[in-house]
Amino acid sequence: MDRHAKSFSWAARLLSAEARRDAALLYAYARAADDFADEIQLGSLEQRSLALQDMRRGALSAEAGSGAGAEEGLAVQTGVMLRNHGIPASVLENFMDSLQADTNARHLESTEDLLHFAYGVAGTIGQMMRPLLGAAPAADSHAIALGIAMQLTNIARDVVEDAQRQRCYIPAQWGVTLRLMATPSNTTEKSIAFAAIQRLLALSDDFYAYAQSGFGAIPSHNRSAIRAAAALYQGIGKKILERGIDHYWSGRVYLSRLEKMKTVAKVLFSDSRPAGFSVRDVWSDDLSHLVGVHGFPTAH
Repeated sequence: MDRHAKSFSWAARLLSAEARRDAALLYAYARAADDFADEIQLGSLEQRSLALQDMRRGALSAEAGSGAGAEEGLAVQTGVMLRNHGIPASVLENFMDSLQADTNARHLESTEDLLHFAYGVAGTIGQMMRPLLGAAPAADSHAIALGIAMQLTNIARDVVEDAQRQRCYIPAQWGVTLRLMATPSNTTEKSIAFAAIQRLLALSDDFYAYAQSGFGAIPSHNRSAIRAAAALYQGIGKKILERGIDHYWSGRVYLSRLEKMKTVAKVLFSDSRPAGFSVRDVWSDDLSHLVGVHGFPTAH
């Protein structure tokens, strides 16, 4: 987490020792799997797909195959931990299937496709994190919403990097193309592309708000860590908007060490939500089409 999840690692320091240990294991597994989906230097598409299958099998069976590598050993440990927390196999299956589908070039077509993708690769992580934090199953909807919110922030930040892998997660339905998002060639194209990024971040803010309305379900000894994680990720989106259209394509946005310290301090010494806080019901408004998707909870 310290090497690859610099924002979340700050928040994870606020977790209880047991939750931090389990979260680090889940992160290591998810990161290794995500790297096989993304990183061409790890092998051919066939080799990386097979590695994902091995990690999927290891986590679901909790048994390593003959000659198992480090990733498969990690998968077995993760599978045992998830089962000990009562996490349904269907949630992990959806996560791994979503990564497997993401190994190829793609451009999502619709907002529903975007949210389906975000649930598969990140909402499922929220679902797996919920029992690790000690929250009751009734908090699943909020945990899923937070995972989706963070993924939407990641998409908004990584448009150029994703395009280099021939991927565009901002829906074509929004009037954009992969080329336009990656390298807009004039002021008009930049305006269209940045408007799509603004729309994506506005959607993410709705999901952060809904997630935040459920933070009270997290036991107090772990709550500050998740509040900090949400604030840090949402802070990346805010910084994208503050830098504006003229700077978006000049480099990847990140929070400085000082910005992270200020954000975490504000979380630790402030109320959980501002006065007049209102929440749009993203569970009913945006995610109703996911009912019936493998691993998605049908009630909350």
